[in-house]
This record gives sequence, C-alpha cells and structure tokens, in this order.
Amino acid sequence: MGKLHFLKRHPIPMQTRFEHSLVLSYALPKEILAPMLPPQLEVDTYQEFGFVAVALVQTRDLRPRGWPTILGADYFLTGYRIFSRYRNPDGRLLRGLYILRSDTNR
Repeated sequence: MGKLHFLKRHPIPMQTRFEHSLVLSYALPKEILAPMLPPQLEVDTYQEFGFVAVALVQTRDLRPRGWPTILGADYFLTGYRIFSRYRNPDGRLLRGLYILRSDTNR
C-alpha cells in the first residue's frame, strides 16, 4: 500500500450521531447511467436497468474522534451513487457504489 492508498483514506477519524437517514434508489435505463462511470466500471444491472441511490443524512456533533461534543457541528449531507461493477485482472467481479457527488449544507 503506497502513498496513493493513504490519500484515499480520511486522515482524521471522525465521529458523529446520525439523527435521520433516508436512502432512495431509482431504476434508470443503463444507457443513461453508463456515460457517468469511468471506463473501468460498468453499470450493475437488472434486465436493462441500472440503479442510482440518493442518500440524505442529518448528523449531530460531527467532529474528530475523541474531541468533546461541544466542538462538533451539525450537518445535512447528501450523496449520489451509481451501483457499479468492476472486473479485476483475475476475472473476479466486484460490486460497489460509484460516488457521483456529495454535498452538505455547510
């Protein structure tokens, strides 16, 4: 694991309390979703449909792990993900979510 692996991880562990969470998933024709994925990924499908998820999360007291609650902040977070597949060099099919974007109210 080189430096690139470290950059993909959040350098400071965080903690929060999840007040509310709502995740909505939508089925769309795979042709609509495929152009949004990088070339090494493909849309994970059922019949001719791919799926996109929208997550809405209200957090309380988000802060670095171990810090007092009083130093935390409340956020409303949204995330947009496409269900995707990746075939590794060994031929193994891996499934996951590709992040389109994430937003917050701050």
